[in-house]
Amino acid sequence: MKKTAFAIAAATIFAAGAVFSACENAGESQLLGEPAKPQTFTYEESRTQGFNSLNAAAGDFAADFAAEAYASYSGKENFAVSPVSVFSALALAAECAEGDTLTEILKALGTDYGTLSENYLSLYRSVQYESETALSAMSNSVWIDSGVQADSAQIADLADNYGCYSYSADFSGNNKNANLAVKNFIKEQTRGLIDKDVNLGEDTLFTLINTLYLKDNWNLFGDELKLTEKTYNFAQSDGSVKDTKLMQSYYQTIRAFDGENFTSCYAETYAGYKLTFIVPDEGHTLKEVFTAENISAAMNADYSGTDHEAKIHYHTRCLFPAFTAGYDGDVKDALRRLGINSLFEEYACDLSKLVPSGAKGGIYCPEVRHVTTLTVDRRGIEGAALTIIPGATSPGPDGYENVYLDFVIDRAFGYVVTNSYGTALFSGTVGNI
Repeated sequence: MKKTAFAIAAATIFAAGAVFSACENAGESQLLGEPAKPQTFTYEESRTQGFNSLNAAAGDFAADFAAEAYASYSGKENFAVSPVSVFSALALAAECAEGDTLTEILKALGTDYGTLSENYLSLYRSVQYESETALSAMSNSVWIDSGVQADSAQIADLADNYGCYSYSADFSGNNKNANLAVKNFIKEQTRGLIDKDVNLGEDTLFTLINTLYLKDNWNLFGDELKLTEKTYNFAQSDGSVKDTKLMQSYYQTIRAFDGENFTSCYAETYAGYKLTFIVPDEGHTLKEVFTAENISAAMNADYSGTDHEAKIHYHTRCLFPAFTAGYDGDVKDALRRLGINSLFEEYACDLSKLVPSGAKGGIYCPEVRHVTTLTVDRRGIEGAALTIIPGATSPGPDGYENVYLDFVIDRAFGYVVTNSYGTALFSGTVGNI
């Protein structure tokens, strides 16, 4: 029996570059529906119960997913995933799901259907941001085989509640051009950082795609961070030591947080994106430390640098290495460990709200491919990812002592990149520099 595959795709990108427009060999697709242009997310919205509830769920999912994905990661390269991208792709799947499939996805996402459907667009819009130095842009889309009659009402719901574009492409009859259309769409949305063949098969009924693009500098003009005069011995995951000078972030009125077996602190970009470091304590390994509990603790820690009782302002800067990180693999097993199973099982998967069950046989998701690339250097942060489911401080009050500290990252470490609302855009580990 021929199997009918359902692929869900999510893409997450840190990047800079020009937007790619339609070009030769761009493939063939037809726009079926598009969402309204997202409105600017406001401070008032950020204080609503619905947004904060869903954002908290996304934070819990980020810690759980990053830890599970890392636990099964066997690559030698530095590791990076985008939790918010996977969360978003699963949110699209939940909107299309019924029965056990819906129940399992919602449980893994840590929310209920009402909270998700009523507040996802706020989470989506909160990620969108543009300033003098930064650009963060997210998009959702569904790609439907031209031979499939999708539910038009469901397409409208995806557009209205999830900012989702809908396209038709002939995966079964003209697979090459359908894949070219998807490939070039991802390339355009990610400003050229992800330019990969997605290889969706002729049996693809539809594919859900989330893309995220992020870029920011450490300072207004993109000047490079200064390097330390001293050379540090960076202890790498493979047991070797590399002598290197570290980048010096700017002092902030913060203090490092002491966890159970790690210490954390963060460097902040000009637009307020935080790169939080999770550094194992002496005698502990990165595998021991990069857990869901520790990731969550580091994301939610109190880094306040003012001790009112002692009348001291602590100013801390991070000394850290430049690094690159990435990932290219199937995260289905990590999601199974979070309780999502029927999505990947033929005939058990129920995505009938978009495509009627049995339209071409058993609809299921054969994999959840996730591809990321992340660069942190002296100018700032940029990067990208693809998931296929297919600054100065203000002076303190008089009488306060100012204490200046360095938080040195001189060994293999974990990290989380969050926006001003605490949403985890990227998370991973650096074993080697």
